Amino acid sequence: MRHLASSTSRRAGRRRSLAGAALLVAAAAIVAVPLDAYGYGATGNPAAIAFYRVAAAKTDALPAYVLNQTGWMRASDSVQKNHVTWAWGFAQFHSRLVVFPAREHIVLVQHAGSTVWLEDVITPINARCHALACKQYPIEIVVHRTVAYEGIVLKGGAKCFKKEALRKVPYTVGTPFWVAVGHFAPKVVHGALTEITSTYVNEGQHVRETDLITTTTKLFAVSEMHAAAAPARRAFSYRITDGRLAKVPKSPRITLCS
Repeated sequence: MRHLASSTSRRAGRRRSLAGAALLVAAAAIVAVPLDAYGYGATGNPAAIAFYRVAAAKTDALPAYVLNQTGWMRASDSVQKNHVTWAWGFAQFHSRLVVFPAREHIVLVQHAGSTVWLEDVITPINARCHALACKQYPIEIVVHRTVAYEGIVLKGGAKCFKKEALRKVPYTVGTPFWVAVGHFAPKVVHGALTEITSTYVNEGQHVRETDLITTTTKLFAVSEMHAAAAPARRAFSYRITDGRLAKVPKSPRITLCS
């Protein structure tokens, strides 16, 4: 389970809170996301649990790696440089939000099995948007242990950042990013990749998660999550790919907005 923000949750494999809220950057007030309390523990096939726990430990031990995900996040595009609306999980379907699918690029730096800091760039994908017709302004979030920053990405990174409460950003740091939680089916080996399937309930939605882990190095490669519909909650799916970074990057330089 991927460790997520105080505004979301921990993950069983990649588990996180399925609820979310819109974020208006440098515009309106930000809406906090309710906290979730998840129990720890894994049930099911012992061999699959053991394999998964080794993969979690090995992935947590990487100095740095990158995550790319689609289907989890949606964001609006705007011609206003100070206004980007985004939502994740179930909240991406909120009737009052006009949002488009987005891709999320996350860089994590770790030490001694815990996340030290992370950078998350969220880019809206609007098929109806053409270069001459509209502009898209991604949001960049930088999270440290005691402080988080957010800013609108113009060229080459956010022009300036504003401080944000940790409870209002989608990730947190300072703990291991991976935890084994849920009910695990027997593992299935597909040559270079081993498939681990787990199921759990997240905010009332039943989630089926499939993780592909490298068989020899035991590092997470690809994950897919399918959250079933529940009362007042729509079904949705998302996909995540992982990659190692050959070099540990420096934390982005923060310039506060005046």
